[in-house]
Amino acid sequence: VLVTICIGVLMGHFEILDIKSFLPQATRFVFNVALPLHIINGLGIGVDFYDDTFLWRFICVFLILRIIALVFSFVVATKKGGLGDVAVMWLALTWISTIILGGPISAAVFGDPSKGQTYGILAAISSFIFQLPFQLVLLECHVIEKDYIAAAERSSPEPLDHVPATDANANNDVEEAPNDQKDQQNNTNIQEGKVTMAHWMEWVCRRSVWKRIFFQLSRNAVLWGILVGFFLSLTTIGPRFLNQKSEEYVAGLGWIFMTAGWLGACVSPIALVTMGVWMNAQGKRLFRIPIMSALLYMLSKLFLVPLLALGLAAGLKLDDESGRAAVLIAALPISLASFSLADRYEIGEAILSENIALGTILILPTILLWSIVLDALDLFPIS
Repeated sequence: VLVTICIGVLMGHFEILDIKSFLPQATRFVFNVALPLHIINGLGIGVDFYDDTFLWRFICVFLILRIIALVFSFVVATKKGGLGDVAVMWLALTWISTIILGGPISAAVFGDPSKGQTYGILAAISSFIFQLPFQLVLLECHVIEKDYIAAAERSSPEPLDHVPATDANANNDVEEAPNDQKDQQNNTNIQEGKVTMAHWMEWVCRRSVWKRIFFQLSRNAVLWGILVGFFLSLTTIGPRFLNQKSEEYVAGLGWIFMTAGWLGACVSPIALVTMGVWMNAQGKRLFRIPIMSALLYMLSKLFLVPLLALGLAAGLKLDDESGRAAVLIAALPISLASFSLADRYEIGEAILSENIALGTILILPTILLWSIVLDALDLFPIS
């Protein structure tokens, strides 16, 4: 993994791959073609939901982990920031590179590429089904929040009930002034640009916010890949007719399995090379936040999050193999896709770029140390 990333760094440094032309194209290929087919191949063809061994509890570990991290982020981040800060902290804690890094790491730990694919995809399900939609809700509300505060700062210092109607309605798309003359404290908050829970709830309920979110989700090829994978597996079409290990396998449809497998196999190598090119292009901008903040994020992501996953795996009584996979995948760094989200909404780029860089640099000692700890405590032992 690290060697592949370094190859990307060198290719970027010697301008063999240009970030302006290669990075966007490679990213689109991975997230619009290779990754969706990889998920369809693994989830819809290689996994049988009706098998008694299917790991529903493994999926629950990451779902609960992300819910706990969301609550924690909301409590901590809103004390000094807004919904955008909640979104950034949540990304930094749980937008784990479950497939791009989780697949190779699990394959190496268990000595079986198919297990790497399975555990990586299962860990990613709650990310795209649950975290992505709520992540977009927070980020869309952050845009409204930012415009709202900017409008409040530009407004007249006199009380809102003295502002002419034309002025009060000048920023309808940002935040309408209350026309029912609520209490004086609420008016003062609006004048000072303060954001309350009532404002957040109002923004979350806006139809325009949900329209934008559904539009973005409808264009997310990875989410469609998960839905198609669920359809193929729930209808048993994939496991019965497209899986070469099935007795009912239809040889004439083998090209579907093979093509999805070939393109899916491109996910990790291309994504890792892309990460190296991106890291080289970022240069000093990779490390822009205070050292103490960086250390706290690393402590949270590489120690506390996998520790929580360990407790959840034990509490949900996962078997030894899936329990170890859950802990090790939880200890992986966050995905480069988190920076793309932050860059699109213009918030938290410095925090997320440093988390990606440091987490990737520390991936080897982190995984080794967690493996040693699990072995020493005889937790989730594997042969």
